[in-house]
Amino acid sequence: MTAADIIIAVLGAGGVASVIPKIVDGIKAWRTGRASEEKQENRRQLGRIFTAEKLADDEASFRRRIEEWAGELIYMLKQIGVPAEKIPPKPVRKDRVNA
Repeated sequence: MTAADIIIAVLGAGGVASVIPKIVDGIKAWRTGRASEEKQENRRQLGRIFTAEKLADDEASFRRRIEEWAGELIYMLKQIGVPAEKIPPKPVRKDRVNA
């Protein structure tokens, strides 16, 4: 067994042989500019995710304020003497997944 065979056997046993193609691919991506393009695309995707989360949070906050406002209106209507049967019922959520 030659020294080269021993080195190959040790590297293969250590799993280094499976890492080398990934390193080569990373170097190629860096040299061709693909790595920076992927980084920019990842940043764009993160921006979209953050925007979507902000919109969802804003919508949930607005919905809670509307629900509080409706509750106050119902209370005010009852206080001024509007009969309960004249006040439309609150809508019920039918599509709740984790209700």
